[in-house]
Amino acid sequence: MNSSGLFSELKKHPWIMVLVILFHAGLVVLLSINLSNDEKPPVPMSQKHKIIDAVVVDAKKYDDRVKQKNIAAEKKIKDKKEAEKKRLAEKNKAAEKKRQQKADKKRKQEADKKLAIAKKKEAEQKAKAKKEKEQIALKKKEQQRKEQTRLDAEKKRKVEEERKRREDEKAEFKRALLEEERREEEAKKLAERTARLQTQRQQYIVLIAQKVENNWLRPVTNTEGQSCDVIVTQTMMGDVIDVRLQSCTSDNAFQRSVERAVRKASPLPLPPNPDVFDREIYFTFKPRL
Repeated sequence: MNSSGLFSELKKHPWIMVLVILFHAGLVVLLSINLSNDEKPPVPMSQKHKIIDAVVVDAKKYDDRVKQKNIAAEKKIKDKKEAEKKRLAEKNKAAEKKRQQKADKKRKQEADKKLAIAKKKEAEQKAKAKKEKEQIALKKKEQQRKEQTRLDAEKKRKVEEERKRREDEKAEFKRALLEEERREEEAKKLAERTARLQTQRQQYIVLIAQKVENNWLRPVTNTEGQSCDVIVTQTMMGDVIDVRLQSCTSDNAFQRSVERAVRKASPLPLPPNPDVFDREIYFTFKPRL
């Protein structure tokens, strides 16, 4: 390397010049110390020139070593940067892988969570459906039980109604028999009473007719077979209020004699039974000769 190249290197790397100066200054100090300690005679000028040349050569070698060191340092720095870059890349790759794994784990957890929620929801729906089915079955069973209870109650009611109907029919039949017997008895009693009253009425009318006949005065023109239908209106005490004659077969003299006999017979005989009394009495007056 020439001196111009050395100076250019020094310009590029001024710190090398500083190191050289420091090295030379240290060398001078050491030489001074050695000289003072050994008390050697001063070095000749020629020898000084050799020393300076050696120093320059050493500086050049040093510069080469420094340059090599710089190159090695730069390479080391570059390698370090590359390694750091590679490390960072690997770190980023590991981080990305970790992030991806974390994201995958998170997605898996979310998927598992969704699946668990879906399974839970499905289980809840199945449980709900099962519960609803059980409730429907219980409701149907309860309805069947109620329906059976209703049918049993209806059957029991019908049996009770049938029993009551039969009892009512028996009671009605018995009542009808009793009523029939009572009506027959009443009809019998009524017939007997009617017959008895009829007999008493006939006797009552006969008594009235006899009394009228007992009070009758036979007219001179009286002939055999004369008769009149007499209607007498009377009071409760038998007093004669009115006399009407119908279907007479004789003359006026006979009619007047009958009317006089009826009025003369007042008060008429009282009936043997109040039930046979009548305000109007009808009888046929036909005198015996």
